[in-house]
Amino acid sequence: MPDRKCSFKISLAESEDKLIETVSNLLRRCSEQAKDRKATFSIGLSGGSLVQLLTKALRKSTLDTSNWEFFFCDERYVADDHSDSTFCAYKTEWLSQLPSILDSQFVKADTTKLLDECAADYEARVKVKLGNSHSVPQFDLLLLGMGPDGHTCSLFPEQPATLEETFRLVIPIRNSPKPPPERITFTLPLINNARDVAFVVTGASKSDVVKRVFVEQDKQFPAAWVDPTNGQLTLIVDAGAGSQIIS
Repeated sequence: MPDRKCSFKISLAESEDKLIETVSNLLRRCSEQAKDRKATFSIGLSGGSLVQLLTKALRKSTLDTSNWEFFFCDERYVADDHSDSTFCAYKTEWLSQLPSILDSQFVKADTTKLLDECAADYEARVKVKLGNSHSVPQFDLLLLGMGPDGHTCSLFPEQPATLEETFRLVIPIRNSPKPPPERITFTLPLINNARDVAFVVTGASKSDVVKRVFVEQDKQFPAAWVDPTNGQLTLIVDAGAGSQIIS
């Protein structure tokens, strides 16, 4: 197995309750560590099944989220109220489930701008919010998912050039193999500068790609390029997704 730069941990959750508890404990650890360093806790969100899972984890944890700032590791280039919008998915879910989290705590992309401008503007906002306008900002935690094709954020195996980006921290995506076709996404320099990066992967259909990404580190899969330079990488899997890596 190739060497990683980062510390790597695998957590197996054998039930949904255990999965929720594991994510809740991760949020507690990362937010408490951030509190010792600065006034806010910066967390990057991903969509899909993570929306409901994170909601349940936050409800279970009863953490004080008043100083948290929520960013988006990628976003679909659609209106804020569109059903494909990741921001809309979280806002809709949290409006009823977590009313203490305010709209002002979301740092979202301005999808009214042209796509290239939207990406550049979001990069600038990330830099301002994280207080690092001249170098790569550092998130406290990025929560990532992974598709059956090994994609993460909106970095897809069909678009390998996106993995070679070294200058821009947020880039536009066109002709995404997964609809909708236009998106913006964090790039590897920003992802790999985070203090903590956690993948949450569920379902037996992903067990093979989990092994190929996290054990074999097969670089044909974008998720295999995630390797925090000075941070912690955590893989949280249920019994199905982890069946080929945990005996």
